[in-house]
Parts: sequence; C-alpha cells; structure tokens
Amino acid sequence: MPRSLSLRIGLIITAISAALTLVILLIGFYLISDSHTGQLTNLSLDSLAILAAVFIVLLPPIFILSRVLAGKLLSPLHELTAKTRSYTINGDSVSFELDSDDEFGQLGKSLQDMQQSLRESHAKMEMMAYRDSLTGLSNRRGLHQELSKLILWARRQESRIALLYIDLDHFKQINDSSSHAYGDQVLKDIAQRLLQAVQQQTQHTQLPFPEELLVSRPGGDQFVVMLPDIRQVDEAKQLSNRIIDAVQRPVTVNDRCFNLSCSIGITLYPDDANSAERMLKHADIAMYEAKRSGRNRACYFLPAMHRQVEERVMIQQGISTAIAENELYLEYQPIVHLQKNRVIGAEALLRWHHPKRGRLGPETFIPVIEESDQIGDLTVWIIETVAAELRHLPVQKDGIKLSINISSAILNKPELAQQVNDALLKVEAPDHRLCLEITETSLMTDIDNTLPLLQQWKAAGYSIWIDDFGTGYSSLSYLARLPIDGVKIDRSFILDFDNSKPIIEAIIALADTMNLLTVSEGIETPEQQKSLIRLGCDFAQGYLYSEPLLIGLLQEKLELQALREARQTLKFRPRRKTKFPF
Repeated sequence: MPRSLSLRIGLIITAISAALTLVILLIGFYLISDSHTGQLTNLSLDSLAILAAVFIVLLPPIFILSRVLAGKLLSPLHELTAKTRSYTINGDSVSFELDSDDEFGQLGKSLQDMQQSLRESHAKMEMMAYRDSLTGLSNRRGLHQELSKLILWARRQESRIALLYIDLDHFKQINDSSSHAYGDQVLKDIAQRLLQAVQQQTQHTQLPFPEELLVSRPGGDQFVVMLPDIRQVDEAKQLSNRIIDAVQRPVTVNDRCFNLSCSIGITLYPDDANSAERMLKHADIAMYEAKRSGRNRACYFLPAMHRQVEERVMIQQGISTAIAENELYLEYQPIVHLQKNRVIGAEALLRWHHPKRGRLGPETFIPVIEESDQIGDLTVWIIETVAAELRHLPVQKDGIKLSINISSAILNKPELAQQVNDALLKVEAPDHRLCLEITETSLMTDIDNTLPLLQQWKAAGYSIWIDDFGTGYSSLSYLARLPIDGVKIDRSFILDFDNSKPIIEAIIALADTMNLLTVSEGIETPEQQKSLIRLGCDFAQGYLYSEPLLIGLLQEKLELQALREARQTLKFRPRRKTKFPF
C-alpha cells in the first residue's frame, strides 16, 4: 500500500487519466473504423493491438505528469509538515505562514495561531507548576529546582550559599481575626518586602540568577531566601536583620493595620549541607529553634539541633504508645497550710517511664507535645486519671483537693480547648475537689477568648488558680474579671527571697485585697517558711514538706496526718469530773 500522500494522489490521477485515454482511443478507433458497419465490435485484431500499444506508450508519461502535478499541488503541505516536525515547545519559534491565500495558506495561519496558544498554555502551566499563584514567587517545586541549580553553580565556583527559612509568627491570628483575603494581601506585601531586602543586600554583587528567583514561598506563611556567593558568614546575619526589620513594619490592608514578626533559620552550603534537601531540612530545624528561643530572631543551624529534632520525633511518636501501654503515671507534690502545718491538697505532676530511657520528667517531653495536637489527648488522660485517683484518698473534713495543670497550647487552640472542656464537664470528681492551674502568661495571651471558658469551668465547680504568678504582665482590671480562687507565687521569687521580698509582699497584699488565696512554690528551708508566714501567705509547696509522691504514698501520708490529728483531739479533750461516793 502506498505510504506517501503525493504517491497516492499521483496513482489516482494516473488511473483517471488512463481511463480517459482509453475512452478517447476507443472513440477515435470508432470514428476511423469501417463506416458502413458503424460498430466498434468489428475491430480487427490488428486494430486492437495498435490500440493496446498506444495505451501502453501513453501510460508512463501520464503517470510521470501526475506525480509532478501532485507534488506541485502538495508542496505547501510538505513545507508545513517539515516545519511542524522541527517545532518544539521549548525551542525557537517557527513561522508557519505561507505566501498564498489558498487553503494551505489558511492552514499555515491556523498552525501559527496554535503555536502561540501552545506557548501561552505552556507558560501558564509552568507558572502553576513552579510559581506561587498568590505572590508570583517560586513555589516549593520551583524552590527545589532553583536551589539545586544554585548549588551546582556554587560547586563550580567554589563559593558559599546561605539559605534563610522564614516563618511569620502568629500569622494564623490574622486569618482568624480578619479573613483570608486580608491574610493573602499581607503575604503579598511581605513578599515584596523580602524582594526589596534581597535587592538591597545584593546591589553590589554579580548574581548568577535574577533576584526574583532568590525568594520563594514554599507554602502557607513561610518564605525562603537564597543568598549566593557570600564571602563572610555575617552577610547572612545582615540579611536576616534586614528581613526582621522589614517584616516588623506595620502592614496596612484597607482599614486594618497588622503588626508582624518572623523567625528565621539559617544554614550554609557547603558548611552544613551539600544538597537542596538537606539545606532545606537544616534551615527548617534552625527556624523552629528560633521560635522556641522567643521568636522574632534568627538562628544558625547547629548539628546538636538535628539530635534535638530526632528527640522530638521520638517523643511525639511515642506518646500515643505511652498512653496505651500505661507508661505514663502521676506523682503528687503536697500543698501545706502554713498556719496549721497540714496537707490540704497536692499538685499532679506527669511522669513517663520510657522503656529505653527510663524515667522522664515533664520538662523533657511536655514542651514537645505542646507543639502538636497530642496535648489534647494527654490532658484528657490526666483529667480522667486524677479524678479516678482522687477517690482513693481518705475523706477529711476540709476535703483534699488535687490540682491539674492546663497547658497554654490548650487555650490557644479552640478545638483542643473544646476537647478538654468536654472532658472536664464529663468527669465525675468527688465533691468538685479538682483545681485547674493556668499560667499567668497563657491567661493574658488571649483573655477575651479564655474568659468564657474559665467561667464555664468555674460554674462546673472547679477551683481555678493562676500559676507562676508575677512572671507575666497581668493587668489589675483583667485580674478583677477573672473567676479565680487564688494565685501561686513563682518559685523564682522564693529562690531569690531577699531581693524578691518586696514583690512577694506586694503579691500577697494584692491577693488579700482581692479576696484571693496564695500558694508559694519551691519552699526548701525553714527560714523561707517562717518569712512567708510573717508575710501572711496562706499555703506553701516544696521539698521542705515533701517530694512528689505516688498516689499510694500520698494516701499513706494523709492517713498518718488524719491519725495524728485524731490523737491530738483526744489528747486535748477535757476530762469529765469523777464523782466520788464520799
């Protein structure tokens, strides 16, 4: 079967021409035949032979002429086909236009328009694949691509690269308080500020790439800045300071003004890593270290941070197993009435008996868990466990109360606050003898949203105490609004008692004025105890009285206290006068 279009068309023309030639020959022979017969059927064999010979002789020229004619007619199509085969989406443009106004010319114009449409579509697809649609910066894929190119360039040039991973602090509050439209506009503004900061930093530097490719938005409220060809490490610090200052400038959107800060992690090539993946990972680790260090600052990556990340991953992955396998347990540090010198309650302290690392204190794993939503499940477990163990304690006339610490991470996330709230309203604590301790700083962070929650817990019968009082920035007007029962004076004041005595005295006086009780934490010496009694403090807690105890040991301590008080009552009971018979 013929494969060429021109060949097929030539054969068709040849067949038609041959048929027409045969007809013409037949008509000619008919006209020159014996006129008296007037019939073509009377042709002699010689005449038929001549007819066949003439037809055969004429057939090759007809075929050749047909091929030439077909090639001439289809030459514009051959030209368009060749151009189409040479066209690539990433190559140079090809002109499909022909010098004719026939159908082939129209086809060329259509192909030209199609080429333009394909290039525009490809550009849009590339934009979607490698560019952030909101800010126009490189997205995560684009960042990885450009960083890999920059590393190859730096390797050839034997130069250093700084990578800055930037996270906007508390950006979620903008979306929550305003709307995502406001948040998007803020992100656009921050993106332009970052580009300006890079331009200022690199204005005297010959860059291997356009400046706009050095800033990326991998997602959310995070940005990445690449600084190539640095001579000194301080250049990265200078850029981070520019960025921090730029982000701190107020952002105005319509009628709203927003104040932001950012945390920055810095890593260097080839000092810290030699691939795009490891650089991004190390910069991300350093950025979270900046957040843990107080936010609004920059931190360089250190190898020790990698071990800390592995530690956090171990804790976050292991806490669910710890709850299921009963690796967690509670100890209770007694709280003592200073005037009566008797235990009136205890604070529940979480412990983790890790199968490989042994006993872990809360300072080891609680801060890590607070970074995830697992703090909600953990707090619910603590509430249920304390309520259950409270039933094992002996009943006393004053009623022993147990205290539970509520993490600030609970109050800052509505879904976690609701989870804990449901657990508190569901649990059946004997005689409402559970106290909730909330740090002063976490209370003041978002007092308007926290206040309804505290009022609901107070109405449910829980006592509420402000923990670590004196370390935050409480307003007297806010304190008057809070449904609290007392304050716990932070142990840092007790440790530095001589210098902190005026502060302690002021806190006790303030609490007395507002009809609040006071507990001093960290009491370790009799002198501290005597001083607090003189100042009028109500209760105390510390190793002077007892270390944290398991529930069984706390139960024994309370039973011994009850027995001792019973003996004291019998000892001082007045004797009845005995009547003698004489």
